[in-house]
Amino acid sequence: MVENEKAQSSEIQTNKERATPQKSNGVLIKKIHGKTFVTEIYFDKNSKDTFQDKLLKILQSEQKE
Repeated sequence: MVENEKAQSSEIQTNKERATPQKSNGVLIKKIHGKTFVTEIYFDKNSKDTFQDKLLKILQSEQKE
């Protein structure tokens, strides 16, 4: 029962976060073959992973595909 309440409270928090527009922490703009890609970056200030850790995970997952 306690686990269910925790899951519901985290879902409620997520819905509140989604309802509130969040300002991005940074914007990357890259032009490739005449197309411009604009990427907004959001960081979780409570996360223990660094940007470098997350980027490494993305690169490793793309290599496996």
